[in-house]
Order: sequence, then C-alpha cells, then structure tokens
Amino acid sequence: MTQVKPVLLLPDIVFRFSMGRPMRRNFTLPELEQELTNLREGAIHRMLRGDYERLFGENDAALGRLRGFAKSHDCVASFADDAILFRRRCRDDRRATLPP
Repeated sequence: MTQVKPVLLLPDIVFRFSMGRPMRRNFTLPELEQELTNLREGAIHRMLRGDYERLFGENDAALGRLRGFAKSHDCVASFADDAILFRRRCRDDRRATLPP
C-alpha cells in the first residue's frame, strides 16, 4: 500500500519574491482596478510593496502614477512598511476638498 502525502493547496495569493519583496502571483492592473471599484466608503485595500513596484515602477514618476490611479478610483493611497494602502474616500472627504 502506498502512502499518500497531504497536499497543501494555496489560494491564488501565493507569494513569489522579486528583489526580496513578496508579490502576488499574476496580479494585474485590471484586477487592482476591480478590487478598488468594489470597495465601500472608508474600506481599505492592501497591496504588497512588490506588486506596487512591478505595476507602477520604481522611478520618480511612480508616485505620481500611483496618486493619479488612486484618485481616479476615488481612493487615497498611503505607504506602510511593506504595503500600499488604498482607502475609499467617504462623501465627507470629497465634500471637504471641493471648492465652495
């Protein structure tokens, strides 16, 4: 009788490493757009730093691309140690930035 070893099935959020930073396997910009579109007001989405570097780049213009992307999805992007946090703006936040 042969022994069967248990297999650990991991979700699609299996991490791979690029230059020492974890990244989600096959994570694309359209997937990020969909996740941000589905956020409720005040909700937060966490994107790994390795994904940020792969999707937006590591040059001087990357921060501008990130801010523009977040703004176009009615979000604010913040940097954490190992991730970028997108927070969906609330109605009160939007009203505060509109000119009188």
